[in-house]
Amino acid sequence: MELVDTATHRDGREMAREFLEHGAPFLWPELPDLAGLPPDRIAALPPLPYGDPEFSARLLREQTDSTTTDSSRPPAVIEQQLAWLRAELPGWRAGRVHHPLCGPGAYTAALAGHGLTGYVGVDAGPAVVEHARRRFAGQDHVRFVLGDVTDTAVPAGEPACDTLLLTYDAANFFAPRALRELLGSLVRGLRPGGIAVLDLRLAEDGTPGFDEGRRVHRRRTGSVFRDGPHLLLSEGFTAADGALLGHRIVAVDDGPGGRPPEVFHSVLHVPTAAQLTAVLTAAGLDVCVLGRPFAGSDDPNLARHLVAARKQRTTHRTLQWRQP
Repeated sequence: MELVDTATHRDGREMAREFLEHGAPFLWPELPDLAGLPPDRIAALPPLPYGDPEFSARLLREQTDSTTTDSSRPPAVIEQQLAWLRAELPGWRAGRVHHPLCGPGAYTAALAGHGLTGYVGVDAGPAVVEHARRRFAGQDHVRFVLGDVTDTAVPAGEPACDTLLLTYDAANFFAPRALRELLGSLVRGLRPGGIAVLDLRLAEDGTPGFDEGRRVHRRRTGSVFRDGPHLLLSEGFTAADGALLGHRIVAVDDGPGGRPPEVFHSVLHVPTAAQLTAVLTAAGLDVCVLGRPFAGSDDPNLARHLVAARKQRTTHRTLQWRQP
C-alpha cells in the first residue's frame, strides 16, 4: 500500500524523530492508530505480498542469508531443530514430505539426512520457487510448486505423504477458522500414522520481538521491503490478550524525494497450546510432541514451539473451534 507522502519536506533524521515521538499516523494521517483498532480489523489487515515478484526476490535474499533468522532458519538451526525432533520422536523418519509455504529449499536439504524419500514444496513466491527448482534440478524425487497453499492443499496426482511440514510460523499466518479448514484439507493427504510437524509461536512463548513499540531501522543496502537505502519505521503491537501479534512497517527512502512511502503489515495469530491441540484433534491428529527446541536462546525469532502430531488411523472426529 502506497501512502500519500505528506512528509517529503522532512529529512530522514527529522522523520525518524517525529515517528518515534508520535507514531506513523502523525506523518500519514490516513493510517489508523493500531492501538485503537479492534482485533477483527487487525486480523483483516492485508498480508505481506509474498506472490509479488519484486517482493519475492527481496525475500529470497534474506531467506538465503545464513547470518540471520529474520525470514528463515539457517542450516545449522534447522539441523538442531530436526535433531531435537528425532530425539523426542525416535521412530520418525521424513519419508515422503509435503511442505506448504516451503521457502527456497533449506528444509529440503536438511531432510536428506533424516530419511527423505520424496518431497513436494508449495510456495507463493516466484523467485523463491525458481531458486529452489534450480538448486534441486535433476533430483526427480523433489518438486516445487508455485501456488497458494489454500488452493493447492495436495498437488494433483501425489501419493499420500508420511510427513506434513508447516515451518517458520506458517500456521500462525492463518486466523483460527482458516487454520482449522487448512489443516483439515492438508491432513487428508497424510497417510494414517503419518506425522504433521508445526514450527510455530504459541501463547506460552510470550511476545518477544513484538512488544518493542516503535523502532527505526536504517537499511543502507536494501531489505525485504525496498531496494536501495531506506528507513523502516516499525511499530510492534499485541491485541486480544496476545492472540494477535504483529508489526506495521513503513518503508521510506532515506533522503528527500524519491518513491512514495509504502506500508506493510505482518500479523500472527497465536493460539494457546490447548487451542492448537483442539484444532489438531479436530483434523484427526493426536499430539505426541510439544516443546521448545531452542529453549534458552535469546533470539526472539527462535522463541517458538515445535509440535508433532500423528494422524489417527480411524475416521477423525469433528470438534467445534471456539474463538477465545
